[in-house]
Amino acid sequence: MEMHIYDRRCRTCGARPRGRGVNILDDAPTDTELSQARLCHLLALPGMLVLGVFYIAATQLFGWWGLLPLNLAIPSIYRILHRNSPFVWHHGAEVLNFQLLWTVAMAAVWLIGSMSGQAQWLLLPLLWRAAYLPVCLGGIILVLIISKDAANAGDGRYPIRIPLL
Repeated sequence: MEMHIYDRRCRTCGARPRGRGVNILDDAPTDTELSQARLCHLLALPGMLVLGVFYIAATQLFGWWGLLPLNLAIPSIYRILHRNSPFVWHHGAEVLNFQLLWTVAMAAVWLIGSMSGQAQWLLLPLLWRAAYLPVCLGGIILVLIISKDAANAGDGRYPIRIPLL
């Protein structure tokens, strides 16, 4: 039987606590909140895949609308829908802080890539290839790691973020 850090069951027998009194786990997130916090992080992945991996196909299919930052829009909507839970609200802010930085970094990589297509310099294509993979895949891997942290009642702080929210 797998139990989380803030699980309210006894670790040996699995029984729920009974009786009155102040429970130190009253402010702990519920299992539903833990799942919602993890989902808040994971909802950024479809937008990250469109912006990072499938951006050429998205722009060919939808034009400039294909570059709409869904990695910011979807977690924002989810955060607004779950504003009653302080735990989920905090994780939503952490997701948006990181996704804002990731979107700016991807835009910088695209800018370098667009300049390398026009210029015949050797440095720009190498810089674009060296920056694209770490920014794209590194962001996706960070989201997966932090979503597991959120499911285990962690604080959900990304090591690289812009603390605006």
